[in-house]
Amino acid sequence: MGPTKKKLLVVDDELETLRLLEFTLRRKGYEVFTARNGTEALEKVQQERPDLIILDVMMPDMDGLEVCRRLRAMPQTARLPILMLSALGRPSDKVTGLRTGADDYIAKPVHLEELLARVEVLLLRAGYAPTPRARVLAFLGAKGGVGTTTVAINVAAALSEKGASVVLADLRPYLGTVCLTLKLRPHYDLSELLEMDPAEVTERAVASRLVTYTEGLKILASPQSFDAYGEISGEHVEALLEVLEGMAEYVILDLPTQPSGANQAAVKRSRFAALVTEPEPTSVACAGTVLSLLRGWGISGELTGLVVVNRTHYTLPMTRPQIESQVSSQIMGIVPPAPEACQAAVHKGAPLILTHPEHIASEALKELAERLGAEEIVPPRF
Repeated sequence: MGPTKKKLLVVDDELETLRLLEFTLRRKGYEVFTARNGTEALEKVQQERPDLIILDVMMPDMDGLEVCRRLRAMPQTARLPILMLSALGRPSDKVTGLRTGADDYIAKPVHLEELLARVEVLLLRAGYAPTPRARVLAFLGAKGGVGTTTVAINVAAALSEKGASVVLADLRPYLGTVCLTLKLRPHYDLSELLEMDPAEVTERAVASRLVTYTEGLKILASPQSFDAYGEISGEHVEALLEVLEGMAEYVILDLPTQPSGANQAAVKRSRFAALVTEPEPTSVACAGTVLSLLRGWGISGELTGLVVVNRTHYTLPMTRPQIESQVSSQIMGIVPPAPEACQAAVHKGAPLILTHPEHIASEALKELAERLGAEEIVPPRF
C-alpha cells in the first residue's frame, strides 16, 4: 500500500455542510470521518484518532467551544490541530474560539479553497503533509478481443516488479477477465461496492474487497457472474478512484469499450488513456472512432496514445506510419506476436512478463510500463 492518508474529523450539525466538506476533503486525498454533535465528536476522536478536527461552534447537546476545552484537557489530544468553523464571525467570536484552544477559526459561509489551504498549513505545522496521489493509467480497447486486459495486467505487474504499489481495477460491469486470466477466485468484487451509495465507498470498504496477487499488486475484481451484473455510474467511478488514488502509487484501469458515463469519469480522472489496437484495418478504424469519442470528452494530444498489439502473425500488417496517419495519434508501444507464450502464461495464471521475462513481447510490455509510469510520458522513437 501507499502512504497512510491523514485522518480528518468534521463536526457539524448541518448535514448539507457536513457532506460538502466531506466530499471536498476526500477529493484532496484525506480520509474523512464525520460527527453531528459534540458527544459524537468526542467518541470519534477516541475511536479514529484523527490528525485534525474541523469543528463547528454552534451545535446542540454540546457546542464546539466545550468540545475544544475537553480535547485540550486530555494529554493525548492536547496538541491535536483544531480548526473552528462557525456562523459567528465577529472578531470577539474568533478571539473566544482561539482562546478556548482552537488553532485557527473560519467564519461561515466558508470558501473551500481557503479551508483547504488552512487545513494543509495546520497539518504541515503538525509535521504532516497531504498524501501523494496515485498515477492513474486507463487502458481500453479499440474493439473487443485486441488484448486490452493482457496489456493492463502486464503493465501493472511490471510496475509492481519495480517496487511500486499498484492496484489493478477491472471496471467492466460483469465478467471482466482479469481474475480469470490470473486464475483468481475472489470472495468479494466490485458488485458489493456498486450496491453502496457513492458516499459510502470508503477506504475501508474498498480495501476489504481487494484481492492480493503479489505483495505489490492488488486486484479489484469486476462482478464475476451475470447475477452480480450492475451498471457502473460515473459517480461510483469517481468515488472509487478518490479512494484508490490514496491507496497505491499506481492505479491501472481495465475499461470496457463503450461510451458510458463510467468510462468518461475514468478517463477524465486518468493521467493517461492508452487505446489498445491491432495493426489491421478494422481495429485501426475502430481506434479512430474511440479517439474521436475521447476528444469529445476533452482527452486528446499528450493525454492519450495507441498501444499496438500483434496478437497473431498478420500476412500484411499495417505499418506504424500507416496507423499514425489514419488515426492521428502517437504510438506509445508496439507488442510483437507471442501467441504460444501468451497461451502458456494464461495456462499458468500469470502475466507474460513473469512467465517469459526474456521474451521480446515481455520486453516491449516492460518498456511500455516504464514509459507510462515515468514522471513525464514521452512517446518512443521507433
